[in-house]
Formats: sequence, structure tokens, C-alpha cells
Amino acid sequence: MQNVLKNVSDDWLRTYIVWLPMLPGDSQDWAKIRSGEFTDQRLTYYWDSDRLTGQQWQKALGISRTAWDVYLLYGADTQWNKEPAAPNFWMHQLDGVTNAPRLNEPAFEAKVKELLNQVER
Repeated sequence: MQNVLKNVSDDWLRTYIVWLPMLPGDSQDWAKIRSGEFTDQRLTYYWDSDRLTGQQWQKALGISRTAWDVYLLYGADTQWNKEPAAPNFWMHQLDGVTNAPRLNEPAFEAKVKELLNQVER
């Protein structure tokens, strides 16, 4: 996503990365190290030791496993209530998930730009 942020300079874009401990060696310290590798004023990092966000997005995406390595796009008019809303568009890097395309950076970037063009300024 670093390239997307570098290629899309629009200040309306907000990016949130939530680290979950999904693989051996994943830890809050590791997430801090990785988070320090790239900064952008539009980017915020979070650590979710209990994988709660992954469980909530699992429901919102309609998949049968914890949602991680997912890339979600929300339009400016999206409203969340108690649980996350379904995204306007999403991609993933999960085996066995077939209800959304696998991550393709140029296609994802194009969708980011498309949603930003819909924002009333």
C-alpha cells in the first residue's frame, strides 16, 4: 500500500493499517518495527492483539475465516453503526476466499482514485 499512498496524493485519502497476530513471530513489537518503515500523514497504524477487527471484518465480508491481509475501500458516505459496514470494494491475499479479487495493486489504486473522484469537495 506504500505505492498507492505514494501515487495518490489526495489529502482526502485516509489509510488505516491494523496489525493482527496471525503468523508465528507476529507481535506488537514486530508491528511497531514494520510501521516505522513507512510514514504518511494520512496513515494510522493499530495493533489488535485479540484479532477482534479480523472477526468483525470476517462478518462484514461474508468469509469463513478471520479477515487479515484484506484491503478495504470505503466511500466518503459510508456510515458504520455498531459493526463495520461492508466496504465499497475490497481485495485480499487469502487462500480459499473467492467472493472478492486477489490483491492487484494497479486495480486497487484505480479503485482508490475512482472513489476519491466521487467525493464532493
